[in-house]
Amino acid sequence: MHCFTPCIAIIFIFFITNTAFSQSKNPRPGDAISAKDSANITPVVKLSDSTKKSNTNDSSTVSRLEQKLGIKISKDALPSVVKADAEDSAIMDMKTNVSRLYGKVQVNYEDMQVNHGQILFDQGKNKVVAAPSADPSKDTGTLKKGSFSQGKEKFTYDSMQYNFKSKRAIVRNVQTQYGEGFVHSEQIKRSPDQVIYGAHSVYTTCALDTPHFGIVAYRIKVVPDKLIVSGPANINIMGVPTPLFLPFALFPISAKQKSGFVIPTYSVEQARGLGLLNGGYYFYLNDHIDLLAQTNIYTKGSYALSAVSNYANIYRYRGGFNLSYAFNKTGESFEPGASTQKDFMINWRHATDGKARPGETFNASVQVGTSSFYSNNSYDPNQILQNQYQSNISWSKTWQNRPFGLTISALHNQNTATKQIDVTLPALNFHVTQFNPFASKKRVGTHWFDKITASYTVDMLNKGTFYDSTFNLNNLSLNNFQTGIRHTIPVSASYTILRYINMSFSANYNEYWFGEKQTKQYSYSDAKVNVEKDYGFYTARDYNAGVNFTTRVYGMKMFKHGSLKGIRHVITPSVGLSYHPDFSAAPYTYYYQTKLDTTANYYLQSYYANSPIGQPVAGKAGLVNLGVGNNLQIKVRSAKDTTGTGTKNITLIDGLSANTSYNMAVDSFRWSNIALGFRTNVLDKVNISSSAAYDPYALDYNTGRRRQQTMQELGYGIARFTQASLSLGANFHSKPTGGKGGPTNAEEYARVMRNAGYNEYVDFNIPWSLNVNYTLNAAKNFSYYSHADTLVLSHNLTFQGEFQLTPRWKVSMNSGYNFTYKQLALTSIDVFRDLHCWAMHLQTFPFGPRKSYNFTLNVKAQILQDLKLMRRRDYRDTPL
Repeated sequence: MHCFTPCIAIIFIFFITNTAFSQSKNPRPGDAISAKDSANITPVVKLSDSTKKSNTNDSSTVSRLEQKLGIKISKDALPSVVKADAEDSAIMDMKTNVSRLYGKVQVNYEDMQVNHGQILFDQGKNKVVAAPSADPSKDTGTLKKGSFSQGKEKFTYDSMQYNFKSKRAIVRNVQTQYGEGFVHSEQIKRSPDQVIYGAHSVYTTCALDTPHFGIVAYRIKVVPDKLIVSGPANINIMGVPTPLFLPFALFPISAKQKSGFVIPTYSVEQARGLGLLNGGYYFYLNDHIDLLAQTNIYTKGSYALSAVSNYANIYRYRGGFNLSYAFNKTGESFEPGASTQKDFMINWRHATDGKARPGETFNASVQVGTSSFYSNNSYDPNQILQNQYQSNISWSKTWQNRPFGLTISALHNQNTATKQIDVTLPALNFHVTQFNPFASKKRVGTHWFDKITASYTVDMLNKGTFYDSTFNLNNLSLNNFQTGIRHTIPVSASYTILRYINMSFSANYNEYWFGEKQTKQYSYSDAKVNVEKDYGFYTARDYNAGVNFTTRVYGMKMFKHGSLKGIRHVITPSVGLSYHPDFSAAPYTYYYQTKLDTTANYYLQSYYANSPIGQPVAGKAGLVNLGVGNNLQIKVRSAKDTTGTGTKNITLIDGLSANTSYNMAVDSFRWSNIALGFRTNVLDKVNISSSAAYDPYALDYNTGRRRQQTMQELGYGIARFTQASLSLGANFHSKPTGGKGGPTNAEEYARVMRNAGYNEYVDFNIPWSLNVNYTLNAAKNFSYYSHADTLVLSHNLTFQGEFQLTPRWKVSMNSGYNFTYKQLALTSIDVFRDLHCWAMHLQTFPFGPRKSYNFTLNVKAQILQDLKLMRRRDYRDTPL
C-alpha cells in the first residue's frame, strides 16, 4: 500500500494532462482510484508533475514528454500543463475521464488559477466545474466561495464552469472588484476575450457582501480595462428600490484617467435663486497635466467660473493652479439693499525637484485676489477669517565650488482688512557666503586673526503700495514704485577668554543706493503738508561696531532620597558694547529739520523715509548692553524603574530674561526700557510665553511727557509699568483607538488626500481633541482727560475641538470670544457621520452675520462622486 500511493499520483498526472492515451493494457471499464482508499495518504495530494509548462504542439517537446512519461500524447491535448492540488482527496474515473478533487482545491492552467472547495475536471470536454463546499469557520449551511484569477481579472463566486480550450465560462453569484467599484451578478458569461456579460447585476462601491446601496441593472457588459455599461438601472438603498431610474449607466474602469463631464449639483437659495453648482468638464490632457473647468449658475443672475489644473513631471517639477471668478448679484437694481460684487482669486504653486538641476531651483506660491473673495464665496471658516494674502515667486542659483548665491524673487502681500497691497518686483539678493579672509591653508597652528569671518550681500528691492479698490493697470507707472539697493559687509569673530567667557566681535558696513529723495514742508496757504520728490541717483551709508561677553553660571543641588533627584539652575549673563555715529548730523546729514503743522515745533525727517531697503538711523549711540537669562530644570526618579537608575529631566523654566541698555553718547534719557521675557511648557501640553516692558523714567502727568528724572531719583521705585503680553496655547487629545499606526482607514485617507486635502478628512480614530489659545495684552496709556494712567486690556480666546458621540458620529466646533468687545468670534459647528460607504456632513454657522448651514450626503468613492444630496441655506437669505 505504501508503494501504491506514488503510483496513484503518477497515473493522475498523466490523466489530467492528456485527453487520449495508449498502453499495452487498456483499463477495465468502471475502474476508479480514490485517494480516500489509502490510509497512508499525505495531507496534501499534489496532482501535477514538477515539469514546467510546455507547448505540446512542438514535436520535439512532445517526444521528450512521451519518453519521460512512457505514454503516447494525443494530438488534441491541451497546449499547456494543467496543475492541481487538493488538500483532502482526489478520485479518478478512468472510464469517463472525469477527476474529482476535494478540500481546498487549486487548479492552474497557463495564467489562470481556480480555487474552490471541490472541483470536477472533465478531460474529455476540457472543462472544469467548481462547486461550493461548507465553510467550517461559519454557521452550518454557509457555503465557502471560490476565487478565480487570470491576469488582472479576479473575482469570487459560488459555482463555475470553465472550458480550457474555448476559454469561456459561466459563473454564478459572482463578486468582482474594478477599481473602487464592485459588481455583484447572479450569473455571468465570460467570453474568450475576457468580456463579461452579466445578468441581474448590482454595481456598488460598498465592499460588503451585502452592500448598503447599489445601481441594479438586469443586464451589464464589462469590457476589461475600459468600462462597465448597463441598460436601464435603478438605485437601491439597503435592498429597497428607489424612484431613481437611469436609462443606462456607464462606469469607467480604466486605470488611466479619461476626460469627461462633471455632473452638477443643485442648490436653492432665496437671494440667488435656483443654482447648478460645480458642473463642468474634466480634461485629461496628457500624463503630465490635466484641467478641471467648472461653473456655478444661479437663476437670479449670479455665477462663478473656475479652472483647476495640476501638472507634474517626475524628478523635475510639480505644481498646480486655480483661477476663480465670481459675480454675486443680490436683489434687483430697484430693490433696497441690492448689490453686485465681482471677485477673483488666483492660486498657483510650483516646486522643482532638487535633483533636476543641482544648484538651481524655481519655486512659486501665489495667492492673489480681491479682499472680499473668500468672505463672499467660501464656507470654510479658516478662509473667511484669513486676512493676509501672500505670494512668493523665486529663482535661486548657487555655483558649484563657488561661494556665490543669487536669488531673484517677486513678492506680494495683501491685507484684506485694510485692502492695502504691497508688491515687490523684483527682489534681488546676491551673497557671498561667510569666509575667513586672513586664514592661510599653509600656515601651521591657529592665530587670533584666523577666526575673523566676513561676507558680502547685495539686496535690491523695487516696491510699490496700492489699494485693491483703486488699483488700475492703466494708471500704473514706475513712479508708483520705490527702488533701493543695499550693500552689506559684516565682519565678525568669536573667542574664548579666561576659559569661561565667550567674546564675540562684530562690525557692519551698509551702503544705500536710492532712486528718489523727498522733502516735506507744511504749507500755510494750502493748510497741508506738501511732499516734493526728486528722482535721480542718491547714496547714503552707515556703520556700527560692537563687542559682547557672555558666560554661564551653573547652580546644582542633588538629593539622595525621594523622587526628586536634583535641581539645576543655569544663569547666562551678558555684557556688550556697541557704537554708531549720528547720521542725521554733519558730515552725513541724511536728515533735515522741517515744520509739519501750525505749531512752532520742528521735526527731524529723513530724505529717504519711503526707502524699501532701510536707511541710516538718526542719533548717536554708545550703548552698554546688559542682559541675563535663566533656565531651571529638575531631575526626577522614575517610579516604574526598580534599578534606581531611571531618571527623567523636566524643564520648569525654558527662559526667564531681562535686558536693558545705557547710552553713554547722549546727555538725557540714557537708560532704555527694561524688557522682561518668560517662556515655559507645562507637561508638554501647555505653552506659556509672556513679555513685559518697564520705563525707568517718570511721567509728567500734566503734559503726558517723560521726565528726565528716573523713577528711582524721584523715589517712586525702579521703573514704571508700560505694557505686557501673555500667550497661552494648549493642545489636548485622546489616544488613538486604533493605536499609533496612522489613520483608521488608510485607503480612505489616501483617496481624500489625493482628491480634496487635509481639511476634508475626518479621523474617527481620535475620540476627542481640544486646542485652546488665549492672548492677553495690557498697556498703561496716559489719559489727557483724567491726567492719569489708564490700564487698557485686550484679551482674546480661540478654541477648536472635536469629540465622538459614538464610533461613527463626530462633532467639531471652531469658535472664540473677544473679551474686549464682549462678543463671540465666527463660530462653526460641524457634524460628521461615517456611513461606511457613505459620508454625511452638516456644517452650520448657528449665529452671527454668516448664519447658514450646508448639508451633504455623498458616496465616499470618487467614481460615484456625483451621487450625493445637498441642502444649503446661504447667509444672504432671510434669517432663519
